[in-house]
Amino acid sequence: MLRTGPVEKKIISGLIFSLFAVSIAWTQITSSTADHVDTISYPVSPGEDPLFVFFQINQVPRLGSLTASPATPGNYDFEWSKYNPAINGFDPPFTSDANVATSAVSDLEEGGYQVRISDGGSTDTSMVAWVMLDDFMATVDKNSEGKVPITKYTCDFLIMSGYVTPDTFVYYDPVFHNNIILPIDFKFKWTSDNDDLRIPNDTTVLHPNTTYLPPIKDTWYILTATDDMGMVEVDSVLYESIQTKAKFRVEYLDKYTGEYESDLGETWSPPDNEGNMTGSTDAKLTVSFKNESENGAEFEWVYLDTLGGIKQGEITYDTAAFTEFTYERADEYYYPYMISVSEAGCIDTFRLEEAIFVASSKLEIPNVFTPNGDGRNDFFVFKHQSLQSCKVTIVDRTGKVVYKRKIDDIYTWDGWDGNMHNSNRRAPEGQYYYVIEALGYDGKEFRDPTIIENWKNRSNNNQTGGTTTPGGQEPEGGAQTMYTGWLYLYRNVVGY
Repeated sequence: MLRTGPVEKKIISGLIFSLFAVSIAWTQITSSTADHVDTISYPVSPGEDPLFVFFQINQVPRLGSLTASPATPGNYDFEWSKYNPAINGFDPPFTSDANVATSAVSDLEEGGYQVRISDGGSTDTSMVAWVMLDDFMATVDKNSEGKVPITKYTCDFLIMSGYVTPDTFVYYDPVFHNNIILPIDFKFKWTSDNDDLRIPNDTTVLHPNTTYLPPIKDTWYILTATDDMGMVEVDSVLYESIQTKAKFRVEYLDKYTGEYESDLGETWSPPDNEGNMTGSTDAKLTVSFKNESENGAEFEWVYLDTLGGIKQGEITYDTAAFTEFTYERADEYYYPYMISVSEAGCIDTFRLEEAIFVASSKLEIPNVFTPNGDGRNDFFVFKHQSLQSCKVTIVDRTGKVVYKRKIDDIYTWDGWDGNMHNSNRRAPEGQYYYVIEALGYDGKEFRDPTIIENWKNRSNNNQTGGTTTPGGQEPEGGAQTMYTGWLYLYRNVVGY
């Protein structure tokens, strides 16, 4: 708002608005230290005046400063006055500069300021500017250590409390002197340093902002508030988590390699050219449980929990330690689970979504092997899964036993090498008869129920010179489905 001298009054004939426009072009008030610059208007008087805002960051006092700069070069006299609502006008000048090009004032309190510029002759004009010391505040409820108070959280919920106090600014019409309140609004947002965390109502609820799934790890909650002047206030609080997250993964013991594998399948792989075999998830299946829980102090493992009331497990206290359990029953699905308890007593349970399946018992018998030392098919072995016990008997065409073995752990059996009675005497090339009896860990029995009758058929066939298998069928290549049958031993075949 302008105040004019006698000469300018004659020129513009009292046209207040035109005077304002001309003077604005002629001179201006600026501030190199203001954080925000705006304009304010008056409900009754015409025209606008600049508003310079200075942010009081963290409530640290920071006073204002203004500079008056005439557009026309030259030296002028400057007088600065502060508006006093008690007298409905400006006080006498509190500072002045004589014969200078520009004039600056500092350490200004909040309020209105007028600068009168004159040259002792034709120029005599005044301008008004307002200074606001923005004391906008935003805080988060915390204890003396900067943490969420213990009364604000449990195992089930967490309450964040934020408080925002916007500043207000009152200014006055320089002509009519009525006070005017400038409304100042704000917006806010809750954030955190936890990328996995979703904060509910993060821009709509300051207090109480309730989370019903508190984070597992220690998290800084950050409240950022911004008022209409652009002042930003930030406050934060640390939530030290009392939650726990239960989790584990499993690996299966390969009975052939002795190593734990995460992707061991349900099917046994026969020996390759180097004699290497891959086991399966058959019984007895030893499982290693790797604890991947977060923030747990005690872990209750339940490996087996049946409807009949059989429950097997253990309690551990070390996250780094792994546990083992052996499943003996085949053809079964198991759903182990673990309960993690934090030091504060919060509980979380993790159960495998995909069950541990112990493969059913299986027995598939080949009818040819070639113990010639070429490294391929040198042993009579058969595909097996989940066998609890096994008995192997091999006889020649005359009924003489050439090999007999009771196998308690089939994974330690290398197979029949073609020698007589585990000696160094090689059995002659030709046709042999095998009898295999086995019991699976799922209770299934592998034996031919007509073994005696088949043996009689074999004897009759020998007397007539026949070479048929039990039941009168010619043997075919590949595995046989019966557990008694003919076996062909070839020594002069290479690469089979």
